[in-house]
Amino acid sequence: MQVTPEQGSDWRDWLLLTSIPLVHIGEREEVLAFGSGTMLDFEGRRFLVTAGHVATIDSKGWAIVVQQHSDGRLEFYRPNAFVHIGEGRRSTSSLRLLDLCVAQVAANLETWYEFRTPHGLFDKRPHHVFEAATLACPEQDQIYGFSGRVRTEMHAPGVFASEMTVFPGLSYLRTEQEEHVFSLPVAHPGHDAFHGSSGSPVCDFSRRLLSIMVRGNAEDSTVRGVAVERVLPALQFLAAQTTMQVAGR
Repeated sequence: MQVTPEQGSDWRDWLLLTSIPLVHIGEREEVLAFGSGTMLDFEGRRFLVTAGHVATIDSKGWAIVVQQHSDGRLEFYRPNAFVHIGEGRRSTSSLRLLDLCVAQVAANLETWYEFRTPHGLFDKRPHHVFEAATLACPEQDQIYGFSGRVRTEMHAPGVFASEMTVFPGLSYLRTEQEEHVFSLPVAHPGHDAFHGSSGSPVCDFSRRLLSIMVRGNAEDSTVRGVAVERVLPALQFLAAQTTMQVAGR
């Protein structure tokens, strides 16, 4: 796939807007962990999609970072509940959980990408929200990439600075069950380099959503993402439940 330097720069700049930072907040309002997610509009409703091992079934207190105020403190949006995605087989009556979960959020929820350092705010733009029509399956001749918020540092209680890093130039290798496997353009830099990126969307150069990042392998320089199409049955169910609740009022 032939890409001009200007096209590549525009695409990498857009990738920054696709990944939404998540934080795990403890009982004393302390930040316990970080992750990523993305937002998807489906049948007039808005959903947050992330990896199942980020917002685990037994964890509470996960929140979306809406924006960071001038004093460095974060504004949060707390989803009511996360629904974990599983697939069952009628022949064996078995259920297997996928590394994927979703939470319905306010239909007008808007979150912000910010490039902020201890010296101030240098860029602020709304995060991208995907439409169901932009979900896609991987192709061999496409270029893929993802972004994630990594290397978060605490500068004071409740005051954080972090770096949003883009990982472009991925190539599609294969699909194993529900996971798409992509090769990195360089040697795997180590898991610390991707810390906080779990749940990020993997996108192609056509700006379509392919999968949700779940893990990497330093030995063969690959990363894996759960095919985002696997979330559609859950979104259909949740949308229908919401419709019935509104109709029953």
